[in-house]
Amino acid sequence: MTPPAPIPVYANIAYFRIPRFEALPVGEQAAEKEKLEHRVREAMAWVAAGERVVLDAEEGMAIVMFGEPARALDVVQAVHRGEPLHAGVNYGPLALTARGDDARVFGDGLVAAAAAARFSEPQRLLVTQDFAKALEATSPERASELETAGEFTDTRVRLHTFFTPDAKRKMARRRNLVFTAVLGAAAILFAGVLVREGHQRLFPPVVVPATVALLIKPRGEIVVDGVVKGRTPPLTEIQLTPGKHVLQIRSQGFPTLEMPVDLDAGERVTLAHTFGTKAKPKPPEPEPDFWRDLRRKFGGS
Repeated sequence: MTPPAPIPVYANIAYFRIPRFEALPVGEQAAEKEKLEHRVREAMAWVAAGERVVLDAEEGMAIVMFGEPARALDVVQAVHRGEPLHAGVNYGPLALTARGDDARVFGDGLVAAAAAARFSEPQRLLVTQDFAKALEATSPERASELETAGEFTDTRVRLHTFFTPDAKRKMARRRNLVFTAVLGAAAILFAGVLVREGHQRLFPPVVVPATVALLIKPRGEIVVDGVVKGRTPPLTEIQLTPGKHVLQIRSQGFPTLEMPVDLDAGERVTLAHTFGTKAKPKPPEPEPDFWRDLRRKFGGS
């Protein structure tokens, strides 16, 4: 049966090398590889099977991941956070027979990832210049976390430029994101306040006045909160803003009548008094209002 023809693709390639692997006894080599496989499996649990290829390597493992470079970098960093491990990441051309763990993969993309892993230190992963460019094109904010790691020459006298994620740059980017989010939230709140204030100034709320009907005999001068409003008669009623007021009625030759009131919006009350009688003046009585009386009965305002 003819084997399937290789499919040329561009992909993200991560190469992992176990430190001092060749010096370990065979039993320890197998144990270290098993631990690495477990770390890779956990890190890629959320990556669909059709989006990655896992490859065995003499000193460790390699992973081919399709899709966004930022996602591939997340997986590599998750694997690298464990025990010391040489790790290199590249974005480049590959030829593979299929997508899946049974695929055969080869090409310059894999070679460059292996070179990055070979030059890396266990505590610092390296990414190639091609990967840095792909990350810059798709996720500039993530690319800002990279710093130059230097230039390296391999055994074939080929020059490689590598980069490495910088934790300090990552923290600075996160602080900037938090600051931007807080600043944006403050701007939204401030804009809301301005809109509300502008709306209130342009369209002030309508205040329904309360009405006090006057039944005063024989006559009297009406004073509200120290301000003269007129004489009754001919004045038969006055309109006041809702709230507390002090009403005074002055009639020559008689003591001044003073009556505090607390009025609701739209309420209508009647103030009746006859000067010259010994009867104690009655406080203003509100006219019947079914809904207002019902609210007061159940504790409403």
